[in-house]
Amino acid sequence: MLIKVENSNPEGIHNALSSKLNIKYRKSGYEHQSNFPLKQGNLILKSFHFNDGFDFNILSGDISTFIQLEFTEDENNYLRYFFIKKGELIHTITPNMRYRLTDNYSCMVMARGENNQLFTFPIQNDVKILFLQIETKRFSIDLKSDFLSLPPVIGNSLMNYQSGSHFIYHSNYTLSISDTINEILNTQKEGIIKRFFLESKALELLWLQTELYNKELKLGYNQKLIRQHDVIIITKAKDYIHNNLNKNITISSLSREVGTNETKLKTGFKKLYGKTFSDILRTERLNKAKVLVEEGQMSIKEIANSCGYTSISMFIARFKERFGDTPGRYMKS
Repeated sequence: MLIKVENSNPEGIHNALSSKLNIKYRKSGYEHQSNFPLKQGNLILKSFHFNDGFDFNILSGDISTFIQLEFTEDENNYLRYFFIKKGELIHTITPNMRYRLTDNYSCMVMARGENNQLFTFPIQNDVKILFLQIETKRFSIDLKSDFLSLPPVIGNSLMNYQSGSHFIYHSNYTLSISDTINEILNTQKEGIIKRFFLESKALELLWLQTELYNKELKLGYNQKLIRQHDVIIITKAKDYIHNNLNKNITISSLSREVGTNETKLKTGFKKLYGKTFSDILRTERLNKAKVLVEEGQMSIKEIANSCGYTSISMFIARFKERFGDTPGRYMKS
């Protein structure tokens, strides 16, 4: 289903939806909300108009029908930021240029020219997509001198300078961005406090994403930086340790098992769990050993082997160091 949006501010988007679909649309001050009909899915679009050309949208729920939004472009620059917590979005900039965003990806894009922008949402469940839009002609009136410190392509866009080319930057977003997204989605604030909170957090997303681009522009892609996408891999690595304690697990073998590099795992374990790989492996082994000792169904040698210890004396020493007694005396007590 194609829906044409003549004006891409919140009121224009919601009016376009309302004219095409049987939408329940309500507006309250700066906040707009549309509830899609059930045949399109259990889908809600919330939009917030913060004045000065700065708008914020949150799309959440299930999409049961293929939906396309076609934004009519004009002479203004529009700088757009997308954050995909969960779901899929396809953005067509020109007939020959498009990109796809999925879970834990973020994007900055500035399209120039007369080509309308097409946003495609495939059929999918549990979508959570955040979309910031800056109409730079209005947003930049009082801030032009501050934009000089930004990367040229961003600063020029915010100052509404004409450009003959499109700009796209996307990457896995960082844990800081993930935390801000979660704060936005889970807020229980109401009234004017909610407005202040959402606007400050939307600006925070703008800053964090722009800062990420700026650093990568200067320093290149930072392999050590933990992104939300990496959390899934690092959690998977910890689960693998827990479920395979009888194996000879090394940081090298573990990185191959979960499909990442050793540096990312080392940094990720420290960042997420506050422990090194060796600390996590030892803790998991000894915790399992303690359970087996308490059950009393296996010999000390069998317990050591099942927890990945090839040396009985090393196992006994580690167990006593952790729990204050040898496995044998612990079992008897």
